[in-house]
Amino acid sequence: MKLIIATWNKAKFTWIRDALRPLPLEAAALADTIEDIEETAATFSGNASLKVEAVRRYYPNDIILGEDSGLMINALGGFPGVKTARFLPGSDADRAKELLRRLEGLPLSKRQAQFHSAVALATPDGQGILCSGTLAGWISNRERTCVQGYGDIFLLCNDKVLAAAEPTQLLPLDHRRQALFQAKQHILEWVGKD
Repeated sequence: MKLIIATWNKAKFTWIRDALRPLPLEAAALADTIEDIEETAATFSGNASLKVEAVRRYYPNDIILGEDSGLMINALGGFPGVKTARFLPGSDADRAKELLRRLEGLPLSKRQAQFHSAVALATPDGQGILCSGTLAGWISNRERTCVQGYGDIFLLCNDKVLAAAEPTQLLPLDHRRQALFQAKQHILEWVGKD
């Protein structure tokens, strides 16, 4: 039995595999013949589940893991949400600049935002499990000349943007790591380890 990570993004596969280590089973990537899916769900957990369901039939004897994440801004009604990576053509820097434009004039107190991550698991016996993590903060209202992505505009409670945070400070806060930690506990329980 293996843990199949349902992502078509090689960098994301490596990141998830490494974040879950150590595990008592091999983490494997999808076969190249499995086609990518369109993320059409309205929620992160819905998209994570779509990924799992899309590949489950290819790996009936394995545990399948799917993840989806993104940014939600309260003042924009939760936008960009599940469309964080695709609400505007271009790069994350282009999308971050557009969010700053939409929030222009709002004080920091009205710029609450959260990064959300949802992890879906499916076990060989048909059990489905959902895990989640959240990183709360604000969208900075400081003038920025160089915006390279969401990390440059997401302000943490220590008054630093996410991109400037020390990795050791960020690890316990990270929304993906929170969700993956929960998923790892379920995987360990399922395979009978602790």
